[in-house]
Amino acid sequence: MDFAIKAFKEYVEQFDKNNANINSKIEHTFRVVDLAKELAAKMNLNKEDTELIMIIALLHDIGRFYQVKLHDSFSDFIFDHAAYGVEYLFNEGHIKDYVITRDNDEIIKNAIYYHSRYTADIPQFDERTTMFVNLIRDLDKIDIYYVVYLKGHPIFSKNEISPSYLEDILNKRLIKRISNEKKTDGFITLCGFIYDFNYKDSVKLLKEKKYLDLWFSKVKVLDNKELFLKLKQDVYDEMNERLINREDEVIRKLGVRKC
Repeated sequence: MDFAIKAFKEYVEQFDKNNANINSKIEHTFRVVDLAKELAAKMNLNKEDTELIMIIALLHDIGRFYQVKLHDSFSDFIFDHAAYGVEYLFNEGHIKDYVITRDNDEIIKNAIYYHSRYTADIPQFDERTTMFVNLIRDLDKIDIYYVVYLKGHPIFSKNEISPSYLEDILNKRLIKRISNEKKTDGFITLCGFIYDFNYKDSVKLLKEKKYLDLWFSKVKVLDNKELFLKLKQDVYDEMNERLINREDEVIRKLGVRKC
């Protein structure tokens, strides 16, 4: 893992450290690596799988740095950072800078490419690949709540919600994002994250970090406080329901490769 971290630090040196978006993405990356280590411990993953999810965490957003250099933006509608990450690492051959053995290339590639895709757009994989794709999706979402708390300015106004976003969130599902988002759509998108967590231990980690509490404390409510409070309660209810009843189906089938 030290080998990969050294290579990553060397990679990001080429980008402008005076750009707040570059620094934010470096910080996000290393927090997700730390979260990956914590989650692996909770799930009793063995040493090999722990290192693999930490490598995926380190590389999941590697395409963001070039995106910021080109566009100074994190919008996925103007640049596909996940696809570029796969292009850079695998088509250009830079994955060799981060891993010594190449047995898990396909898992790493798919985990990076699908870590931020809409769930319906993710194909069927074998159970082991599915596990790592789902793990990085959970880990990324956990820290995004914290990123928005630290850096964002979330607002809530019913008049600034796109109809499709309101339909999705009232039906308690992950948001299908559109390019012409309204001002409250970012808040609604994060509410929808809770319906796409894959593992009970991921939800436990989210709760332990208190990132939902921090994020909700940052939201500025402009109107319709009643709807805001309903959506907030729905998020907490879903979190608590998943802590009680969630079956980690992939892990159960695999039997978990423990230490």
